Amino acid sequence: MILTKLKILFYIKNARNNLTLYSLLILFGSLNAIVSFPNLEPIDASHLEINTTKLSVEIYVIYGSGGNVILSIGDDGVILVDDQYAPVTERIKSVIANLTDKPIKFVINTHLHPDHTGGNEKLGEGGAIIISHDNVRKRLNSDQFFEFINQTIPALSEKGLPIITFSENMTLYQNNEEIKITYLGSGHTDGDSTVFFTNNNIIHVGDDFSDRSYPFMDLSSGGAVDGLISSLQKILLMINKETKVVGGHSGISNQTKVKAYLDMLVDIRNNINEMIQKGKSLAEIIQTKPTSKYDAIYYDHSFIKPNDLVKNIYMSLNER
Repeated sequence: MILTKLKILFYIKNARNNLTLYSLLILFGSLNAIVSFPNLEPIDASHLEINTTKLSVEIYVIYGSGGNVILSIGDDGVILVDDQYAPVTERIKSVIANLTDKPIKFVINTHLHPDHTGGNEKLGEGGAIIISHDNVRKRLNSDQFFEFINQTIPALSEKGLPIITFSENMTLYQNNEEIKITYLGSGHTDGDSTVFFTNNNIIHVGDDFSDRSYPFMDLSSGGAVDGLISSLQKILLMINKETKVVGGHSGISNQTKVKAYLDMLVDIRNNINEMIQKGKSLAEIIQTKPTSKYDAIYYDHSFIKPNDLVKNIYMSLNER
């Protein structure tokens, strides 16, 4: 198999203290498709490229193998929003050490997926306080089956679990910032939260938004298309034209692109729902190509293909 413009890394699980290969993660740009290769051996992830972009005097974005990470550096210490995959944790720590000698004090998880929480265990062992919505801790505390990829992701150890959780919203006053953490409801998953650094006008919205790919509602983790629409509406109420919007798998974006993403999702959802009401089957709906006018913008040939989105929305609407 020739991988053109692809980066690969191994996501490794800890099974009874024996490191074994769990999946081969194929990354195109910054999105992930997970394919099982159970007989392969783990490889060293230290060579994988990790980059940073400075958003303000004290806030950076870290790009690498998983979801984008926000890094806040200040007098109180280091605050991370998400922490990518487990194998790159040491690389991320090295990047942070090149910027500051402050300790990693808080890690805030936007949702449960391992490309956003994989570093929890090592960072928790190092003393970081992990924060998430109640549902994220519940799911990280038990094995989770992800239907879309037909894989079960093992529970995290105690050190990797959030030790501070919230049911709705919470606020941190750290690094001369008012950091508002807001629960969005069931959109991408049932534990989605935004993390808004209000003084800097920078927000991390997890995987509820991307400016370059179609959305994915993880139905097996409580996601839903109508919930994702609601989440995007909530995000738009939080931000303004000057807000820097950091998605889990996108560039630094803005209010205009979030609004366009919402409009796209509403349009496709309504078209599919109308056909469902007329008794159309999934195969018949797919044949109409309901995403076609948006494919040039949001189909990046990586994770979620147009037909995947149609099926995802169809299944979500039929679960109501």
